[in-house]
Amino acid sequence: MAGTSDTPLADVVLDDVLPEALDADEIRAALTSSRAHVRQRGARACERLVEADVDAVRPLVGELGHALTADNPGVVQSAASALYEVAVADVTAVEDVVERAASLAESDLAGVQVAGAQVLAVVGRERPAYCTSVVGVLVDALDEQLTVAGDDSIAESVDDRETRQTIRQHEQEEQQHASLARQLFANVVVAVAEATPTAVVDHVAGVADLLDHEDPVVRGAALDTLGAVGRERPAAVAPFTDAIVACLDADETVLRSRAIRTLGYVGATDAVAALEATAETDPHDEVAAFAAETAAFLRQ
Repeated sequence: MAGTSDTPLADVVLDDVLPEALDADEIRAALTSSRAHVRQRGARACERLVEADVDAVRPLVGELGHALTADNPGVVQSAASALYEVAVADVTAVEDVVERAASLAESDLAGVQVAGAQVLAVVGRERPAYCTSVVGVLVDALDEQLTVAGDDSIAESVDDRETRQTIRQHEQEEQQHASLARQLFANVVVAVAEATPTAVVDHVAGVADLLDHEDPVVRGAALDTLGAVGRERPAAVAPFTDAIVACLDADETVLRSRAIRTLGYVGATDAVAALEATAETDPHDEVAAFAAETAAFLRQ
């Protein structure tokens, strides 16, 4: 089904057309158009095409990947959405665009961050080896602290009540999207560390910095990552034992448990006293018992 040469897919109703009726050359023309709305239609056409045959989209993955570098957020999000569907259908098809998807972690727009994170989440789950080259980018992105709307909110400078509420709602949505993106990126880092610990060794210092992150999910992922690396390369994690020990005082029970486990994985004999203190004082019996057991193990 062909549209006019200067407006690819103009005559195609994407919600109604059969995927097999879409023309790959016309989709490619749309994806490389200079007009943002046409490129978005091309990306949405790719999503429809995946439903019929992911192999038909493979030749278009390069163009979708290039669209991730567009200045228009709508184009980027549409392309990422299509790549997500491709990854779900066959993760091997998106190997060559992983670095571009990871670059979205550096965006100032939380919606764009999430779009990239959702693609990487599939890749990290199915083929973590594909993500080894982007660990540094993700760790750096995770090092960005939470921005909480409050006294610094733009809404506070607006007099109109309805406008102020709209701005606050938008800020809250941005925060939710940013939080989701961080959690997905963090899971990818953990997946790489568990599959290929040596790929994360050079980024251990950055991961250790995340132990002070405001988001407990990110702190937990940092502990899991350090534990995975520590089992393979304990010397790489040893300089950061004090930062791990500090997590024994975390408010979250799950973080205290993860810190204990990580200290055991890395063989942190210098943390025995701290673990014994936790065994005596932690309010949760299971955590206290785990700390005592780990301390005894490290004393052997």
